[in-house]
Formats: sequence, C-alpha cells, structure tokens
Amino acid sequence: MVLLTDEEKRMQAGEYGPGIQRAINLLVKLGDSFDAEKLVPISYSHISYDLTNEDFWDLMTEGVPKTPHRVTTHPSNSPEVWKAWGLPLADQWIGEHERKLKRFKELGWLRTETCAEYLLGIMPRKGDIVSMGGSCMQVANNSLFGARVDRMGVLVSLAAAVCGRTPFMGLLLPENRYASHLVKLDDLDVTEWTLSHYHCLGYYIGDQIPGFKPVAVNGLPVNLPFDYARALVISMPTSGSVTLAHIVGTTPEAPTLGAASGNKKPEHVIRVGKREMTQTWERLNVWDDDIVEHVAFGCPHSTIDEIGRIAALLEGKTIKTSLLIGASAPVEALARRQGWADIIEKAGGHFLPVCSSIGNPFTRRDIAGEKQAKSAATDSARSAHYLATVSGVKVFFGTEEECVNAAITGKWEGEIPKWK
Repeated sequence: MVLLTDEEKRMQAGEYGPGIQRAINLLVKLGDSFDAEKLVPISYSHISYDLTNEDFWDLMTEGVPKTPHRVTTHPSNSPEVWKAWGLPLADQWIGEHERKLKRFKELGWLRTETCAEYLLGIMPRKGDIVSMGGSCMQVANNSLFGARVDRMGVLVSLAAAVCGRTPFMGLLLPENRYASHLVKLDDLDVTEWTLSHYHCLGYYIGDQIPGFKPVAVNGLPVNLPFDYARALVISMPTSGSVTLAHIVGTTPEAPTLGAASGNKKPEHVIRVGKREMTQTWERLNVWDDDIVEHVAFGCPHSTIDEIGRIAALLEGKTIKTSLLIGASAPVEALARRQGWADIIEKAGGHFLPVCSSIGNPFTRRDIAGEKQAKSAATDSARSAHYLATVSGVKVFFGTEEECVNAAITGKWEGEIPKWK
C-alpha cells in the first residue's frame, strides 16, 4: 500500500482542488497495483497533450493553479499552419488546439512543443526523477542522461504533471536499472556508419528484447557522438518496449559493462551481424514502386547539425515532393539565423514543431484528405515504422542523402548498404 505524506493526504482530500485530487488518486491506485511503497516528487514533467483525450485533460486540470515544478510539452498540432498550406481538414482541429494552448498559459507550462527538449538546454541530471509520456522521450532521458524515468502512458504523465508526484516503482528503483540483456556486434565495421545505420541497429535490438528489460550494447566506439547514440536508443522502443539502453563507454550509467549490468551475467546475449542488419533495413522499406511523394526528417526532432546538412544538399535545388522537417521553434530560429531555413524553404521544404511521423500533416488522411501523400522517404527507423503503421503510406528508408535526392527527383534510388 502506498504511504502518503501529510501534504499528499491533503491533495487526496481535495484541499488543492478536484484536478489534483483526481491526479493523485490515479497515481495511488497505479502505485498500489505495482506494490510501490510511496510517491516521490518529480524534477520536472513532460506531457503529450495532442494524444490526451480532451475530457480526461479537463478532469485532471480542473481547478489546478500554476504548478511550482517545470512542465514541458510534446510536439503539437498546428492546424492554423496546416490551413495556410491548403490542407483541407485543418479547421476541425483548431478549436481543441486553441483551448489547450490557453490552458497551458494559465498553468504556466512551457510550450516547448518538442520531443527533444534537451536540445533547448532543458535536460535532467543523472538521478533526477522525471515523469514523461512518449517512448522517445523516456528512453532518451533514461539512457543518454541517466535520469530515472518509468514506462508510463500519456495519461499517467499528465496526472504526474498536475500533482508533481509519481509512484516509486519500475525504472525509478536503482536495482531495476541494470542491463539484463547484452548486445554484441558480430563482425560489423561501424567506421562509416551514418545516423540511419544506428537507427537500423536500434530497431533490430528493440525487436529482440522482451518487455521493458534494460539492455546494454557493447562493442561500439567509446564516447559515441550524441546524434548516433540518440538514433540508436530512440529506435528501440519503436519495434519493442525498451525504456533504458546502456551504451558501454558512452552513456552515464555504463562506463564499463560491469557497471551497466551490475556485474551480473546477462540473461541473454544478442549478436547482431550483417544478416540481421540487412533484414532489418529491408523490413523498414515498405514500397512496391520507386515513386516518392513526401520526405520526412525530424523523428526525433532535428538537431541544428542535421538541418545544416540538409540545407547543404538542397542549396540551389528545387524539390518535386513535399518535405517536412520536424524541429522545435528555437532550433528552427537558429537555422533561420544561419540562412539554412531560407535555403530549405526556397527549395520547397517546410518546418513545423510536429512529430514528422505520427503527426505529419502531409501523410495523415484525417488532415490532408485527398491531398494525402501516398509514399514517404525518411532516414529515421522510428519515422519509417509510424509512417507505415499509423498513416498507412508506402515508406522508403535510407540515408539522409538518399532522402534528399528522392525529394529532388521524386524517385527512390536508395540501396541496401554493403556491410563491412
């Protein structure tokens, strides 16, 4: 049974309003079902409001004043922009969107509207307890920064944001964070790998891990560049449920394999070689002709370096497809200062602080209607998965350069890598 502090008992008694009362009651019931001993304060919270039922949202936030802790927000719908782009079903989204934005202001929550708030300088310290919805956010903050984030749904993360508490359970407990599964590379030379190769590796690993088991990846270069490490870990919960991945020699809790595993023998060793990488690359490509109608970047949200590379490839060119870069507003602003946004937009591309896979207005029939793109190219395994399964479009998966070339020509010329 969850033991409550005096302040938490006052929350439960309704002294802080009905929204906080409902939120803490939900968290207590969740904690009881998993034998959590207590609730713990969170360092900050991150919520996904476009994936939250509006009635539930209203119940959880009723009577809630400005929260004393920081709350950041996930990529949002942008129906006013969709309308300006001529997407026919934008109007039906505007009312709910405006109501939630108004409530954000009242609550004092930050309109970061990104799945990568760490690119804005908002990041947890090692050991910080954070509540957030969205598997991309959970695995990135757990793995890359050593924060303590449990696998929670968007409704639970909203409740935690409201009352500033979460059950002390799951991956919040130090003893549950050691890797039980180990990945070893089998005769793979990663010297010339791009982001897409790491996306592909992560997608394969996620499919091999049962449930929420933490995993350690051994054999990659020490101090793997951040973009590569991010691409690897965020792809894992797309094909599976991995919420914590240790990259030995790179991530905070994995200076050595012993530290990552708690010096315990792994339950299972997964070997990844050329065959597994080829099969996964093929699996991510779901198409039957070479016609590309859309190109999507930014799942997770693009870094300034990615945008710079895309701009260099598009400079002086005109694209034949639609092209969307998902990026937070501050990162887009920096791209404009650099002149890169202007190059991309002159070529015909667009920017939006949206999830360029699940929330992509060009590939969603319920937004674009008859203007929906029927095929899309992307360099992200996460994006490839969701474009195919959520939007139901044909998907081309390949490198950044192959995707830009597809935007320019309207055709796919990508190839399966020749693994070394």
